[in-house]
Amino acid sequence: MGEATDALVVPSEKDAEIARDLLKALMRSPRSKALSVTIRDRQVGVPAAMVHALIEAAKLISQGHAIDVVVADKEISAREAADFLNVSRPYLLNLVKKGVLPCRMVGAHHRIPMGALIAYKRDQAPRRRSLETLVAETQDLGH
Repeated sequence: MGEATDALVVPSEKDAEIARDLLKALMRSPRSKALSVTIRDRQVGVPAAMVHALIEAAKLISQGHAIDVVVADKEISAREAADFLNVSRPYLLNLVKKGVLPCRMVGAHHRIPMGALIAYKRDQAPRRRSLETLVAETQDLGH
């Protein structure tokens, strides 16, 4: 979102298998315990703030999804926010107007926190899946 990143790489089946093993190990470990990894025979601690992200990344990769990392406290433009949510800019601005999404004005431009967009998208996921199921069932019935 606004910064150049490498192209997303779809994980191989081997990557997914390794991620499943990592996920199992992470889930067996109490979250209160410190985590560490060994890199070139050197043990390095994993910051507590990264553990949740590591678990989520392992879940997604184990399912074959490509992932990326975004800065949750970064603010983006209304156009970028609309693109992230896969909605039109007017629809996004309507969400802002209704107070569903926060924004800060910089001159005449809306700046929306990435964290709010991620939370909104996560909250909308079950509704979107239900709608997709309903559409598929309707199509199966020939309507």
